[in-house]
Amino acid sequence: MSLKPANKIPAVFYVNAALFDCDGTLVNSTGAISEFWRGFAETRPHVDADEIIRTSHGCRTFDVIAKWSPDDAVEKQVTEWEASIPDSFGQYAKPIPGAVELVKKFDEISRTQTDNKHQRWAIITSGTLPLASKWLKLLTIEKPDCFITAEKVTQGKPHPQGYQSARANLGYDAPHKKVVVFEDAPAGIKAGKSAGAMIVGICSTYDPEKVWESGADIVVKDLSSFEIDHYNPETDEFRVVVNEYFYANEQYTIRRKSLVGVEV
Repeated sequence: MSLKPANKIPAVFYVNAALFDCDGTLVNSTGAISEFWRGFAETRPHVDADEIIRTSHGCRTFDVIAKWSPDDAVEKQVTEWEASIPDSFGQYAKPIPGAVELVKKFDEISRTQTDNKHQRWAIITSGTLPLASKWLKLLTIEKPDCFITAEKVTQGKPHPQGYQSARANLGYDAPHKKVVVFEDAPAGIKAGKSAGAMIVGICSTYDPEKVWESGADIVVKDLSSFEIDHYNPETDEFRVVVNEYFYANEQYTIRRKSLVGVEV
C-alpha cells in the first residue's frame, strides 16, 4: 500500500482542542510493554503473555492483571510495576515521529494566540501517573494542565470517561465543539468516538485496516506530516493539515473555496 499516491490531496480538519493518548500515540512503547508482560508471565504459568500483548494494548494494566491474574491485582503493586517499565525497558521505547512537535505546536499556539492563554490539548492515557510521567520526561513534553491517567478514571478505555472528562476540563464538552482524539488502539478509538470526537488513528501498533475498521476518521503511519497552519481566534479553531495518510473520510479531503476563490 502506497502511503501517499501521486493524486492524493492533503486532508484538512478544524478543531477547538486536541486530546492525545500516550502509549502508541506519543511514544512507541510496545517493545517495552511487551518485555514487561513476558517477564510477568515467566513466574505465572496461567498468564499468556502473547495473548495479552495481542489483545490488551490501550487498556489499563490493572484491568488486564485483574483479568489474567486476580491475586496480583493490588493497585499499589501494579502502580509500582508500571512505574518500573521505563527504567527497566526504556531502551525498547522511542518517540512516535512528529508527535512531540505537534503537541508543542498546540501548546505554543494556546499560550501565544488565544484569548485566555489556556491549553487546548490534553493527555488521556490508560497508564498510571508514574509511568506516563516518565514517558513525557523521555519525550521532553511538560505535563499538561489536563493530564488524565489510570488513577483518575473509574472505567478505563474503551469506556469514554477519560475523554469525556478531558473535554469538560478544557471547556469543550458542548456537542457542537470540535475535538480530535489521537489514538492507536481500538479500545482508545472506541472511547474517543463515544466521547463525540473525530479520530486520528496511528498505525504504530495495528495495521491500517484494523485502525480504520475500529472507527478512525483519518489513518496515518505517524504524526510527521501534520501541520497546524492557522489558528482562527474568532472561531477558536486550529486548522490542521495532514499531508500523508492511508485513509481519510471524504469530508476531510474535499477542497473548499474561500470567498476570493482560493482553495483552502
